[in-house]
Order: sequence, then structure tokens, then C-alpha cells
Amino acid sequence: MYKDKGNESNDYIYGRNAVIEAINSDSDIQKIFFCFGANMPHILSAAKRKKINCTVLDKTKFRDLEKRTCPINAKTQGVIALKQLISTVFLDDFLNSLDIGKNPVIAILDGINDPQNLGAIARSAECAGVAGIIMPNKNSAPITPAAIKVSAGSLNYLPVIQVSNLIVAIEKLKKNHFWITGTSLEGNQNYYDNIYDKPTAIIIGSEGKGISPSVAKHCDHLIKINMCGNINSLNASVSAGIVFFEILRQKQQKIMNKNS
Repeated sequence: MYKDKGNESNDYIYGRNAVIEAINSDSDIQKIFFCFGANMPHILSAAKRKKINCTVLDKTKFRDLEKRTCPINAKTQGVIALKQLISTVFLDDFLNSLDIGKNPVIAILDGINDPQNLGAIARSAECAGVAGIIMPNKNSAPITPAAIKVSAGSLNYLPVIQVSNLIVAIEKLKKNHFWITGTSLEGNQNYYDNIYDKPTAIIIGSEGKGISPSVAKHCDHLIKINMCGNINSLNASVSAGIVFFEILRQKQQKIMNKNS
């Protein structure tokens, strides 16, 4: 493990001995990155025993990660581990903390792999009063220093729930009176329709593929944002912000109508 004040490298561990030591000592590790071709079955098996998420990067992407996270000439030996930067919450504990009568809003991230997009979505969510973010612990953007920076610190305040299976989580939300609304270019409803007067989970999909078909099947509503330009898609964080603040607008409008 290394220390480099003023550098985000403080949040990473590199080198085979350092990483295996961190795993065995039960250090809080969020994710381990392996360089393609590096043969480290002992680290991989140890990580799996501790249920640590692992991913293999091609050599170009791994070198980019080295440059961003490690001191010059650092000997990573093909493995870099990211520390757990925030405390995540169990889904059951999160649901028990909510006041369902206030129609809370939850964000579900499906296929968001860019840490900067994650950070931007979290920032909009926190500002719009979203209660928390649910995301899969695999095939999802890691919570990196860059994500926290882009979130303007929102990830330090907004509950983050990592789950092993999004569909199982969605079914649990339904049992807890949540309605599931997915964002989709093929949506049959508009994002500004009055459909948020109940506990709501908004699913944000990746920019390229959108929400996965298996997840879309479990949605009660599929909403779209109409566009009039030559490009027919928005950045995922922009779409999320538009929907979050439309829900906030509708809630504030209802309060104003009651008080008038």
C-alpha cells in the first residue's frame, strides 16, 4: 500500500503482495482490476471468497488506470485494487428507513459503467431529493475518487445500495409499494405525465443500450423524453436530471395547489 498526499492514489492499492495482503486482512476493497494476460489465480480466488468484484482490463485501459492512480514508475504487476470509499447500505435497511407515505423516489442504475456519469447522476439525484441509488455490484461503475468529485460530494450523503441482482431488488421494491418507471426511447408515456403520485423507482439505463430488456419487462411505466434535434439520445446523467427535477416540480406544484 502506498501513500501520496494530494493524489487520488491514496485510494488504490497496487502490486500482487499488497493486494493479497489487503484481501486477507479484510481491508475494505470495492473492486480489483487485473491486466489482461496477468496470471493471478491466488488473488482471484481470494477475492471471490471475500465476494470482491473483479474485472479484467485490456492492456491499454490498464495502463490508463495506472497513469491515473499510481505514482510514476510504480510496479503494479498487473493488479490494482480500489478501496471502498463510501459506506453502502443494505436494501432491507434502506427500505425500512423510508416513509412510504411521502412517496419517496429511488434511482436504479442499469448499465451505468462510467464513474463520471455515476457522479453526475448522484449529484442531480441528491439535489432533487431522491432518497437513494440502487446499483448492481457487478457490471457497474465503481465509486472512484473521480465519481465522488463529479458528484460534488453527493455520494457522501446519498444512500447507495449495491445489489447482486437488479430484478430481485425490483421485485422487493414492488412488494414495498413502489412503482417502477423505466426510461426508454421506445417509451409509451412522456416523462412529464402525472405518474409519480406514489413511491417511485426511476431506472436509468446506459447511453448505448438503454435499460436491459429483462429489466424493462418489470417496469410499470416506460417513459421517454421527446427530442427535436438530429441526435436522438441524451447523456444518461442529463436524462436522469430531467426526470428527477420533473418529479420534484410536480411534487412542489401539488403542495402549492394545496396551500392556495
